[in-house]
Amino acid sequence: MNAVAPTLWQRNPVLAWREIDGEAVIISPGESVMHELNGTGSFVWELLDGRHTPAQIAALLSAEYEVSSETALRDTESLLQELASLRLILQAGVNAGLAGVPADR
Repeated sequence: MNAVAPTLWQRNPVLAWREIDGEAVIISPGESVMHELNGTGSFVWELLDGRHTPAQIAALLSAEYEVSSETALRDTESLLQELASLRLILQAGVNAGLAGVPADR
């Protein structure tokens, strides 16, 4: 029986972002929309490098913010789903190109 590898996520490379006062500010160029992440969201954002599993990110989040591992995993998975739905993150290894940016823009 083969185990399914966990999804690895990476920041969408077409996005512009900066950390300002401990919070990530992300610009979606296709939609000209600004997204802001609070401190915990920014902590997760920094780890979205295509090498950390959601469970690894949650473990680091749990240690940093002294929350239970269950809460950290639930919150991490929820944030990842939201970021993916906004096309701010992509599955690692996917050729992004202009991922999420409509061709007519």
